[in-house]
Amino acid sequence: PNFAFVCLIVLLCAQVVLTCSCAMSKPPAPERPSVSTSGSTLRISWPIPEVDPEVTASALKVRIKGSQKLQNYDHGTGRLVAKGGSTVPAPVCEVTVDGVEDGVEYEAVLAVMNSEGWSDPSAFSQPGWIGTLKPRAKPQKPEAPKLTAIGKGKLRCSWVLPAACPPVEATQVQLTDVGTGKKMLVDAANGKLVTSGRTTFAASRLEANINGVQDCVEYVAEICCRNAEGFSEYSMASDSVANIDAKGQIGGMQMVIHEGPSAEVPVMVPQGEGKMKVRWTLPEDAKSTMVKLRRVGNQNWYLCGGSAIPAPATETVAEGLVDGIEYEAMVSFLVNNRWCCESEVSKPACIGELKLPSPPAAPKEPRLYVMDVSQGVMRVRWQYVASVPPITGALVKFRAVGAKNWLYAHPTSGALYPAKVDEEPELIQFPKVDVDVRGLPLGIRFEACVAFRNKLGTGPYSKESEISHIGMLAARPLQCMECFTDFDLQTAEYTKEPETFVCPLCRFKHMDPFHAIVEPYGMLRHHMFMRPTVSFNLDLPDLKQWRKEEQSIWMRCVKVNSEVAAQVWPNKLIFTVNGAEVFKVDPPEEGHVRRDVPRDISPGLRPGMNSVTVTIEDDHPSSYAFSIVRTQALSVEQLAAATPACEEEDAMDRVCLLLKDTWVEENGEDGEAAAPPEAPKEPEPAEAEATEDKKDEEEGVSTVINDDDEEVTCVLSNRLKLRCPLSFERVDVPVRGDGCMHLQCFGLNAYLESNLKMRAVNNRWTCPVCSQVLKPHDLRIDKYVQKVLSETPSHVEEVIIEKDGSYKIVEDEAEGGGAPAPREEKETEPKPKVEGEAQENVEMTEVPATVEADAAEEEKRKATDEGVEAPLSKRQKRRQKMMEARGETQESGKTDN
Repeated sequence: PNFAFVCLIVLLCAQVVLTCSCAMSKPPAPERPSVSTSGSTLRISWPIPEVDPEVTASALKVRIKGSQKLQNYDHGTGRLVAKGGSTVPAPVCEVTVDGVEDGVEYEAVLAVMNSEGWSDPSAFSQPGWIGTLKPRAKPQKPEAPKLTAIGKGKLRCSWVLPAACPPVEATQVQLTDVGTGKKMLVDAANGKLVTSGRTTFAASRLEANINGVQDCVEYVAEICCRNAEGFSEYSMASDSVANIDAKGQIGGMQMVIHEGPSAEVPVMVPQGEGKMKVRWTLPEDAKSTMVKLRRVGNQNWYLCGGSAIPAPATETVAEGLVDGIEYEAMVSFLVNNRWCCESEVSKPACIGELKLPSPPAAPKEPRLYVMDVSQGVMRVRWQYVASVPPITGALVKFRAVGAKNWLYAHPTSGALYPAKVDEEPELIQFPKVDVDVRGLPLGIRFEACVAFRNKLGTGPYSKESEISHIGMLAARPLQCMECFTDFDLQTAEYTKEPETFVCPLCRFKHMDPFHAIVEPYGMLRHHMFMRPTVSFNLDLPDLKQWRKEEQSIWMRCVKVNSEVAAQVWPNKLIFTVNGAEVFKVDPPEEGHVRRDVPRDISPGLRPGMNSVTVTIEDDHPSSYAFSIVRTQALSVEQLAAATPACEEEDAMDRVCLLLKDTWVEENGEDGEAAAPPEAPKEPEPAEAEATEDKKDEEEGVSTVINDDDEEVTCVLSNRLKLRCPLSFERVDVPVRGDGCMHLQCFGLNAYLESNLKMRAVNNRWTCPVCSQVLKPHDLRIDKYVQKVLSETPSHVEEVIIEKDGSYKIVEDEAEGGGAPAPREEKETEPKPKVEGEAQENVEMTEVPATVEADAAEEEKRKATDEGVEAPLSKRQKRRQKMMEARGETQESGKTDN
């Protein structure tokens, strides 16, 4: 029994130890952060410890080196705050701090949090600074403060902080009784006189109210300032001040301190939030008081409260006043049933900061209301803002969403008219606050903005209003040439040919093949910009699992009015998630081209619900569409394995078809010789070019003129090169584009690797032979060329393709003698050339050229017929260069054969 009992105890202890070892715990103290310079800001980075549960947030505090005052980093604003501030969400481990002073050393300390709680703080970082480091010293002796009496038992002390490095952090106020010489400190919490305690005021405080002083006693004040290096010397004493009791007697004389209004002048006290208190002294026989207010500069008075104020009231509050505007008041009293004793005008008073004379500020965006659907009437309503001088009227601009040009609303008829350079738009006179715009079509989205004008000019326009429309919205479908579905353009414009339109969804899908969208639900969110700001919620419950599978979340953006799937950002963009900025796109510098690439936003997201805001600044926001996509990184090997192949028979048929379509034969279709030519005559310019084409044919160059398109189409070479134009080595896996019209192939791996190393995403995926856009899904492995490669020796660099699809090897020249080496197949001895006789087995080379037969060329021909020397066309100039290279000459419009 004893042995069993011991075994039971051991098992219980083991279970307790196992349970304790498996218990979750808070993160350990992180490593000290690193502080470095990033332009005009401080960059702070730190490693996030790997613990279970994982770290969810980091708290960062910064202080001046040697200071006792710590400031919190607010991740929402990127600045230091005295209290509060948002934490940095994981996995973000680097931030920039704005608003720090140049030349001052700063230190940072860090703590991290998981679901179990906060870790211990880290050690302080090494100091960092921006700009040139300034010498450190205690603050200089400050100037003497100003001491004033403000009432019974109260004094007010105000001061100015001296400049110092490090900056001043606190101020201490010392009050001295002049009669006894007793010195006391002022408590920063309640303003009472104490000998010790919390006696330093924060640097943001520049005055203090002192309570509990004795009346009729003279006092002087001194201050000293403190920074990270220590306290300064006390300043010179202020002027002596005595708080005199109104009822006391000094030297046999009674002194009266006037603290309130008199019967002659009322007093105005600002209360904030559009309220102003008016106080007055009520005469003995007065039964009522009438209070009148007006804006300084106006001639009209307004009755405060709308009626007289009965006695014994001696104050009232005026509401609905505008902040920043000076007002003045006047009172009159009802005595013996007569209104009399009208006072003088009070001193001006202002709620908040006084507004200086200037054009009106930007107003709030107006509102749109549908008034009449059948007549197409929409009302624009706005609110005026305070301005000095007063506003005289408003200007209203109106347009369809997506349109580039604004139209102005006529103040009376409501008709829309364009702006004129030499004329000012008609002003809607104050105080009218709305205008009806008429004749609008149904189903179109509209927006408006407004600006105000006073005597000093027109202020800035407001932001665009909320979008509104009359009736049901009309769709603007356009068929995508890739997915063959109708895409609603909404407010965007597409000015290209409809046959070239590819919807933004297909462009997002094929934008970056190395980061392929996970099918079928990889398109998390897509949006067409209509407003400069777009906000939405993005729910990512499986984000942790996606990260384990090495999947990422990217943001891509395209310009709708474009034919290519290129990444294009607006002029400026700010992307924020959960109140924190994830990335920002700044406008391009003057004279520079900005490289636009998609952005990985995975580090800024968190599992669960995310609040996303996208803000752009661009002249035409409706031109852009963006998408949030989930992608899987693909390697070159994975893309190469997914490349489809063109079977040998189909590939050989393609080669024969290309050669058949581009080979110029001088024989008829049945192989009969053409009729002999007529007697030679003086050739015309067009005939001279045809003669040159014939000579080119005799030398192995062939061209085809398409009468329908009136242009010259280049002919493919029947020489197939086996060396890759990218790697300059023999092709391993030959590929070409599904729509390419050339025989030349290139290496699959070389093509994919060269695009992977290219940093400019928009410059990728171009065919190295014909320069057309060639994405991985457009590639085809050519089994015919692959067969040629497998059947030819490794030193062979090119072969000649026959019309029947066979080929013969072209050997390199002998290295020693320079004479050409014999070919594997014996070539037929060329026969003497006879005009009109067909010539077979001609080796052809590519001569790209294009000739447009237009009205200008006809004018040139007419001028030549009339004996006037016409300028050479592009084709004639090219032919002339070729003739000069052969040692011959060519006159303008004629060719010497």
